[in-house]
Amino acid sequence: MKTNLKSLIQIMLALCLTLSSCDNQAKRMQQAQTLYTEGVQLREQRRSEEAAEKFLQGLALVQRSKKTTEAVQLEGQLRDNLGAMYLKHGLFEDAFKQHQQALNCFKQTADSSGMMNAYRNSGRAVRAQEQYTQAKQYYDSAFRIATFINDTAMLGDLYLEMGRDYYMETGNFAKGIESVNQAMEYGLSDNDTDIAHMTLGILYYYTRDNDKAKTFLNQALRSERTGLKMSVYQTLYAIAESEGDYQQAMQYHKQFAANLMQADAEHANETMLRIKSEYELKAQQSELESLHRNRDLKLYLIIAMAVIALLVVILMVRKKISDHKLEMEQFGRQVERDQNRIHELVSDMETLIRTNDELRRNQQTLPQKDFMAIQKIMTRNKIMTTAQALSEEVNNDSLNFELTDNDWKDFIGLTDLIFDGFSQRLLQLYPKLGQWDVRICCLSKNGFSNHVISILLDTQTDSYYKRKSRIKQMKMDLGNDNRTFEEIVNAV
Repeated sequence: MKTNLKSLIQIMLALCLTLSSCDNQAKRMQQAQTLYTEGVQLREQRRSEEAAEKFLQGLALVQRSKKTTEAVQLEGQLRDNLGAMYLKHGLFEDAFKQHQQALNCFKQTADSSGMMNAYRNSGRAVRAQEQYTQAKQYYDSAFRIATFINDTAMLGDLYLEMGRDYYMETGNFAKGIESVNQAMEYGLSDNDTDIAHMTLGILYYYTRDNDKAKTFLNQALRSERTGLKMSVYQTLYAIAESEGDYQQAMQYHKQFAANLMQADAEHANETMLRIKSEYELKAQQSELESLHRNRDLKLYLIIAMAVIALLVVILMVRKKISDHKLEMEQFGRQVERDQNRIHELVSDMETLIRTNDELRRNQQTLPQKDFMAIQKIMTRNKIMTTAQALSEEVNNDSLNFELTDNDWKDFIGLTDLIFDGFSQRLLQLYPKLGQWDVRICCLSKNGFSNHVISILLDTQTDSYYKRKSRIKQMKMDLGNDNRTFEEIVNAV
């Protein structure tokens, strides 16, 4: 009789395991590979939200599969491409997480090319958040792998990105010129060559070598990209103005304005597409999270089925041994213990379900309240609204502003409110800071770009870089500190 009970239990458990693994591993992997291929094609067509949806669907299938080498490799490719979609739409933290998880997958499969791309993309994600020291580390890792496997195309791209997005941003103009020239030696596409010429022109302008700057800027004007030509005309205008050639400066200004009007029209359309894409990407993330919760619920249901099946078996055995009193008593105690376990499992399942519901409600309500509160505070100050307008679009309307001392005082007060007395803590650490130094630190603490801050201060961008350097060396006494100015401010 005990042998029959054991056999019945084994049969029921085997049935539950069969239900839980009814999906075919090979079929899931084939579907995931197809979704990855479709996503790459959509990405090449610049249909980023549709590509992201394909990558998310493929990732869900891979995560339900066994962790074979093939599955881990495909997961890395899906995550690295998904991170690129998030980065394109400004979801920098989500992008960085995906690239880091992709990097771990490629390390497991010893995929040098995959690791190289993941390191580079991780560097892009943190650089977009102005974490320049960390970005340099990721770029250096990508450089080492590209050099090892002799990937000349990647080396050219990396040298160009470092010159444009790292050395120029951190004020190391000589190193930036060297890096871009190395990129051109490796050979670039026509579009990247135009970007390289524009970058060299700006870097030479920052180093006061106007003749070389004009040579490269004029070469960059061959590009058909409106945004690139705007940057070129803006720099040429600054050069002409500094040389006293005001007639030529006016010509450059007219060219800049003409491209600005075209860029405004393109930007309005791109903004609508970006908002739509970001909404759809968030919806896709929520759908993936819901899929994971449903998978957990399926597991709980399988456990419940196993427990119920066990109870049915016990009741059948109890009926068969009703004539044996001693065995009946022993069996009754067993039934009581099993029933208690059943109640505990059911109670745990109900608690988990209630907890999941509560977490979903909190995720849907709390961030919205925090966002509305911060928005309400920020919209009180003219400097906040002016800086935000400049971050979104630089035109005649956004440049037409006038800031008073009261505006700055209110701005610093709001910064202290949001960042828990930031200015007082700043002055305790660095008492040599002056009034304008504190204002600059507050603007940087609020995350505004160097370009926006230089406009608010009514100064050239290169002058603002020099001013930050003087504050760090002379006012903060941190000349030997390897951190950037922004990293020092954010650490307060």
